[in-house]
Amino acid sequence: MAAVRPNVLSSGLLAGRKDFQNMVLKSQWAQNSWLTDFRNFAGTTTAHGVNYIFVGRNKLIRLIFLLAWFCAVCYTCYSIMQSIITFINKPTGTKYEVIVNNDAQSSRPQAIRFPTITICSHNKVKKSFLKNKGNDDIEYYWNVIDKYDVKEASSMNWSNPGMASLKNWTYQDILDKGGPGSDRLLFCQQRTETCQKLLPKAGQYLEMELSHTGKCWRVNPKGSLFGKGGDYGKMQLLMFADLQDYTERSADQPQYGFTVAFHDFNVYGSTISSGYFMSPGSVYKVDLRLKTEKRKPPPGGKCNASLTQTSYGAYHEGSCVLECKDRAIFKKCGCVNIVPPLDSPYQSCSLRQWAECGLEAYLEFNNKYKNPNLAENICPCPSACNETYYEAQLSSSTLSRHYADQVHSHPWIQGILKKFSNPSIGINYNSSQHIFENLMVLEVLFTSMATSEIRQVVTYTSNNLLGDIGGVLGLFLGASVFTIIEFFQFIMFAVVKHCGKSAENPDTDTDI
Repeated sequence: MAAVRPNVLSSGLLAGRKDFQNMVLKSQWAQNSWLTDFRNFAGTTTAHGVNYIFVGRNKLIRLIFLLAWFCAVCYTCYSIMQSIITFINKPTGTKYEVIVNNDAQSSRPQAIRFPTITICSHNKVKKSFLKNKGNDDIEYYWNVIDKYDVKEASSMNWSNPGMASLKNWTYQDILDKGGPGSDRLLFCQQRTETCQKLLPKAGQYLEMELSHTGKCWRVNPKGSLFGKGGDYGKMQLLMFADLQDYTERSADQPQYGFTVAFHDFNVYGSTISSGYFMSPGSVYKVDLRLKTEKRKPPPGGKCNASLTQTSYGAYHEGSCVLECKDRAIFKKCGCVNIVPPLDSPYQSCSLRQWAECGLEAYLEFNNKYKNPNLAENICPCPSACNETYYEAQLSSSTLSRHYADQVHSHPWIQGILKKFSNPSIGINYNSSQHIFENLMVLEVLFTSMATSEIRQVVTYTSNNLLGDIGGVLGLFLGASVFTIIEFFQFIMFAVVKHCGKSAENPDTDTDI
């Protein structure tokens, strides 16, 4: 039997040692792999179902748990992303909350501010003014202009001596001089006292306001009157419509009488797009409730907090539209029809400017703004962030003939009727029937001393976001805040372990 050479024996031992070393290194590398670390993490994490991916009874069970857990993770990520998008897009998740003052006596106000009441006559220019001696050319001009016919208005002959004499007149002058006077408000009373006695200083009780619809009475213009709820703080107004003094154009309209608006004293009635028609020969009772509305600026809402004041008083959508109208007319004609009441750089158009340019520009703006596809481009008007308004409920009845007789019996009323009469042009007020036909009685009161506040609030807050994220994590993954901490801890330690230092290659031969 041949003897084994020492070098052959040594080589065999060396090869065996290398195989054993490689096997040990492979085992250590396998134990230190990402998959092994994740398997160990799955066995200790508080998230449900992860461990069954590795320790299921058989491969089918493990596969089912793997697919279920994968689907749950995908849906959870999708739901969380949707929740985050909803949280970012706050404008789509808002609602209005109505917060009413507590009815406890300690929190109830002792008095509530009365609104400013704007009453506009439907008769823009009186017949008696147009029929005055020397006003023939003004009458001709007004009858043309009030038709709103651009072609006829622009074809007026201004070389005529009579028309040339009107060169210093403005459109605003006609409404100011020809409109109804303040004396058509016959009577104002609150708390059994006349408004003149409650507010004796000039301009506190009544102001006259010019608007594109004509002349208006502005009662309580500074918001100085306060009252209590119910009949205790009721205000009563008596208005005389002066129907016999209506021009033919005004008499042709389907409504006659007044348009009435109730608003905050910082707002002008000409900016209120919707008023209440009130006819003479009627008694109106108006129940008011004071409301304030607070909207959120972006990103929670769409109002613009920088818009607070305009040349028509406090900012709101109506005043914004009127400013857009003024800018459009001024840009084209260099003037406006009615100069805004506050700090305006504009001047009223002369009669010729209005006839040849202003009327066309006015109608052009109105036609464009009526088109919903163009309105936003020519006049973007965001909502006001803070707005005070009066919600009104109206009821009415026919004026009592007996009450008309009583009013007519007062000597001062008979003197006013004589003043309003002009027999030369067919205006005669000399009986209680004329009182019945022309008198409008308006009673204004508050139904409650409580003030309603409407707040625009974000309905999807950070609390909602955390609740939704926690709910979907708990329902589909059984996870909590501690599970998230565990996961990030696993990722951090695994990165440090496998990437912080290079792992040895198990296939590399290493000499012992």
